[in-house]
Amino acid sequence: MANDIQTIPAHIAARIAARKTSGVKSAIAQAILGDTLQFPRISIRAGRYRLVEDGVETPVGITLDAIIVGANPKVSKVFFGKPYDASADNVRPDCQSNDGIRPDASISSPVSAGCANCPNNVLGSKILPSGAKSKLCADQRHIAVIAAADPNKVYGLTVPVSGMKALRDYLKELDNFGTNPEEAITELGFDDTASFPKMTFKRKGYVPDKFLGKIDGIVGSDDVKIAVRLMAPTGAPSSINLAAPQAQPAIAVDDAYEETSTPVPAPAPVVETKPVKAEKAKPVATPVKSSSELEAKLDNLFAE
Repeated sequence: MANDIQTIPAHIAARIAARKTSGVKSAIAQAILGDTLQFPRISIRAGRYRLVEDGVETPVGITLDAIIVGANPKVSKVFFGKPYDASADNVRPDCQSNDGIRPDASISSPVSAGCANCPNNVLGSKILPSGAKSKLCADQRHIAVIAAADPNKVYGLTVPVSGMKALRDYLKELDNFGTNPEEAITELGFDDTASFPKMTFKRKGYVPDKFLGKIDGIVGSDDVKIAVRLMAPTGAPSSINLAAPQAQPAIAVDDAYEETSTPVPAPAPVVETKPVKAEKAKPVATPVKSSSELEAKLDNLFAE
């Protein structure tokens, strides 16, 4: 029999559709393949944005238009006992924490019971080639985005420590104009002067008025909570009723890159508090034409 989807009988196809809705998987397959639960995510492997879902990786390119719809309020952490190997497939961390407080339940042998007392979370536990002090357990941020390459679902995107400052600066820039992240179309890119995938963020335009209500409804949704690691994935990414928060099972691991040339800045010195001056009026945003590619796809996504 040919291995083609067209050869699947109707009664089997109906069972497959039901399983996709419920998220229930074969106990036999899980015994062989493992019980790793996955959700749509974006990889930055080899300096290219790639959509990853159900083990299938779709390269997009060096830039990707997106709308940021969520973020984990905590700085997450990830520790690999071995050096990064670009040729290795789906390497899992030796320890990780999505809240930066304690190791996740999926880690069978955590380095420490708490992140605050972990020797790998100490500045200087790792020395970069430049001589700068770093940490063996790298910081990272989990955010959720709607991507122009596939706006039909929410994708999780991990921002490595090398891109965290750029993300903070970008959000501060939006805030200076009184703009929320979910109101802007953001161009995700890479710093072409870096020797490793270092993310950049740039305002490409604004979300059209007709879509803002839909976007507001997505912000804070269960799909967003799953994408930023605040809720465990339970099945189909677009299902409405997902399980309540619980201990996180093992999940697919995103890329983690450590900056290798720029020294880690020293902590800011403590200064005496002074009276706060009245804030200056914030600058007025200059109208920018929104991304036609993403707008066209949003038209299709939110068509009634």
